[in-house]
Amino acid sequence: MQDQLNKSMQQFQKMMEPSRKLNALLLDHAEKVAHLNIEAARSYTELAMEQMRKALEVRDPESFQSYLNDQGKVVQTVSNKITEDATQLADISKSTGEEVQKLAQENVAVISETVKGQTEKATKGRSSTSSSASGSGSSSTSSSSSKKSA
Repeated sequence: MQDQLNKSMQQFQKMMEPSRKLNALLLDHAEKVAHLNIEAARSYTELAMEQMRKALEVRDPESFQSYLNDQGKVVQTVSNKITEDATQLADISKSTGEEVQKLAQENVAVISETVKGQTEKATKGRSSTSSSASGSGSSSTSSSSSKKSA
């Protein structure tokens, strides 16, 4: 009985392993995306604060013109940062997608092995049940034949 329980627990752990791996992978993905978002927020906040400070320094038409001229550089910086962040997010997602596919393939293999094992067990169980049932059926038939001849 204990042996069957141990085998069942091992089989359950084996079947749950892909799920644990997937959960770990998704947690890792969420962590990477959160880190990317935090870094992006920090970067954009620093840029915005810098621009507000520069706006506060505007005191005359010349400094205002200088401020406006710098806005083209700021727009280019923001555009580059957005592109960089989008690329990083796409790379993270692509990597996670590839890992999910690998885990899915592993999961299919584990399920196939488990189903094959269960099918073999069921087949062995049926054949031994059939053998004992047919053996007991022969005995009852022969005993009833003996009773008729007596």
